[in-house]
Amino acid sequence: MPYGWMGTNLEVDLTQGKVEKVKGDPELVKNYLGGKGLGAKILWDRVPPETEPFSPDNLIIISNGLLVDTPVPATNRCVMTFVSPVTEAYRYCSMGGFFPPELKHAGYDNIIISGKSPTPVYLWINNDEVEIRDASYLWGQDTYDTRNMLREELENEKVQIACIGQAGENKVYAAAVQCGTGASASRGGIGTLWGDKKLKAIVVYGK
Repeated sequence: MPYGWMGTNLEVDLTQGKVEKVKGDPELVKNYLGGKGLGAKILWDRVPPETEPFSPDNLIIISNGLLVDTPVPATNRCVMTFVSPVTEAYRYCSMGGFFPPELKHAGYDNIIISGKSPTPVYLWINNDEVEIRDASYLWGQDTYDTRNMLREELENEKVQIACIGQAGENKVYAAAVQCGTGASASRGGIGTLWGDKKLKAIVVYGK
């Protein structure tokens, strides 16, 4: 893989409750570079234009930028790409904080989420071990309590957590995905889409 990339993507099917590790395409990386370009290309190839925002076929694509976890200033960001519930068209929003570099530490460039879970879940990425876990006990919690409860459950204060609160659960179109204080993906109804898919949180720990 080109420098700056880990070479592995995660395919998450919430309907089937399955996670698959997929080798990244070097040519795709060379042609589209950063998280915005990769997310747009994946959405273009895999989501037909007639797809409704709340269809199980709509994807949430979380893509790291090329320079994440490097000394270059202002580059520790990931991009979430999706068909927006607000505009019913292509949309992306970016998020900073410590979540993007932690995802790279764990060994992944993109998380591609499809389907819908019948019950609330969270995605637990612990280096090579990735699993979908029950989040029923977290449903109804705000983002602060969600992060605290997950760190307590996992007995690890160093995990990085992106999650939604009650607004996303109830499909408020202004809902954000929050990752720590002052870091969020906040545009296009991305939190609404997480809530529709019953995805409460993504928790990452990488070495």
